[in-house]
Amino acid sequence: MEEAEKDNLFRDIQSYFGADTVLVIGSGLSCAEGLPGMWKLAEKLVEKVPEQLNDQNNKQWLKIKEDLTHQDGSVKEHANLEATLLKYPPDLEVETIIRKVTADYIKREEQKVIEKVIKGEQELRFSTLIKKFNITDAGLKIVCTNYDRLLEIACEVENIPIDNLFYGKYIARLDSKKSRMSFCEKIDNTRKPPKMIFNKKVSIYKPHGCLNWYLYKGNPINSTFDLELERLIITPGVNKFRNGYETPFDTHRDKANNVIDRASKFLIVGYGFNDEHLETHLKQRIREGTPTLILTKFLSESSQSLIKDKENVIACYHYQESDSKIGTEIIYKNNIYRIHDLDLWDIKTMTEVVF
Repeated sequence: MEEAEKDNLFRDIQSYFGADTVLVIGSGLSCAEGLPGMWKLAEKLVEKVPEQLNDQNNKQWLKIKEDLTHQDGSVKEHANLEATLLKYPPDLEVETIIRKVTADYIKREEQKVIEKVIKGEQELRFSTLIKKFNITDAGLKIVCTNYDRLLEIACEVENIPIDNLFYGKYIARLDSKKSRMSFCEKIDNTRKPPKMIFNKKVSIYKPHGCLNWYLYKGNPINSTFDLELERLIITPGVNKFRNGYETPFDTHRDKANNVIDRASKFLIVGYGFNDEHLETHLKQRIREGTPTLILTKFLSESSQSLIKDKENVIACYHYQESDSKIGTEIIYKNNIYRIHDLDLWDIKTMTEVVF
């Protein structure tokens, strides 16, 4: 890539750090911090789910397991957990076991990362990214498909408060209006009419749930305590379409779609466009020409199909031709470029190089 073209690319990337950009964050970012991805989760489910099954449930689970594993019981290299659970939809009891194993596994691995962050042994990539944004009192909007809380930690480490639509501290109830009003810093009476002044914040919408969410007396709550209650997360498979229309998932999904519809630009990190439950609005906006920057280690087939011949999309992703030829491949203005020995798709490297 010529230096002049690279300068143009970097200037265009910088333009995505404005107030009206909506971020879409997928599991790739959490995996970069050490959390398990879908393949690792499939491995954990194969190990742990059978321990909690009865004879009747075991017959159904065996179909799922056989689709995921080799004859020796090891998980197939290209196992697709989502596709398997769509092919063999688990009943309510098996789904509940899958949800518990998933939540426990991610929580345990997440805890290791959070402890390192608090001790100063690790800096989250998103902490470096969030500092580059121009955050106004209207708030920066993030749509996140992950259950973990690393985005929230990354923001609060940088002293940026989070609006997650829940109001309260220890047993927070879902109340988007009270949550929004809690960020009101003062009222400017010099204006006619008076205007409320809000703290700068980040609003995070999680249509697939969060490890903080529980069902308490029939209502969703947000609590950082490890409670002996079922966590409200939507695991892969056909049931997520049904569960996605229940509270609080429906509230977060509707808010996410609303900000997607109004976004001036999209910055998409670690997300593979393999989730029809979320993408009706997002894909349509991209097809309509909304400027979009995609940063991901692996550009999925779904992503490639979506962005083909789209001049409004910049995509940066990993390539490795040989041991000596490795770096970032870039789709920019419908051309493909390569920058050797530079992981521009990694947001940590990107912020260091571009700014």
